[in-house]
Amino acid sequence: MADTVKLDVGGTVFKTTKSTLTKFDGFFRTMFETLTPVPKDDSGAIFIDRDPTHFRLILNFMRDGHVDLRKYSEDMTEIQKEAQYYLLGGLMELCASKPESQKMPYFAETYEDMARTVASSTKKVVCTVFFGTTHRNHNTECSMKAIMLYGDKVDFCFREREDALTRIIIHNKTTNQVFDEYSSSNILAHDIIKRCISIIDTCLFSTSPFGAPPARAGRAMGFHGF
Repeated sequence: MADTVKLDVGGTVFKTTKSTLTKFDGFFRTMFETLTPVPKDDSGAIFIDRDPTHFRLILNFMRDGHVDLRKYSEDMTEIQKEAQYYLLGGLMELCASKPESQKMPYFAETYEDMARTVASSTKKVVCTVFFGTTHRNHNTECSMKAIMLYGDKVDFCFREREDALTRIIIHNKTTNQVFDEYSSSNILAHDIIKRCISIIDTCLFSTSPFGAPPARAGRAMGFHGF
């Protein structure tokens, strides 16, 4: 394909397109639009004498106009230097804002926020909790405090719902199992929280390859279960 470009960045080869490289003002647009002579390696790839560690992120920014920097908090200084070298103003602004890793527990505004929180968590288990804004009681609050005692072993994400029901979805990221528990007219919120504590214990500490007991009939699901 005529638009394909091969780049040798510090010895690592990347393939992309000219349209991606020239999407934003900066190093690459200047290179291509001014026809500046560029060094090439033995294979004909454009050679760039830079560390390739963060170049995939640089490419993704040029492709999409945005990258999520939260998981790169420890590398922010290096990424900012690369953004400055490639003259990518938008990425420099993102680096300057110094985004922090998502704090847990997290209170989400949308289902999409909850899905992103589950996907970005590095913990073995993530609990997404939908709690009703009506009929709150002392037993439910005490039970929720108990489940929060897992501390740094489990990430929690909360979202309000305008009814009396509480729903907890437990994501075992090691086995990709999902367990869905929710209250009803016959099942109180603090009872499902107790059941969830048992499931979390099994997810965290079981030596079984399945990682957790079976969910109640018809309740296991994927991330789409929000």
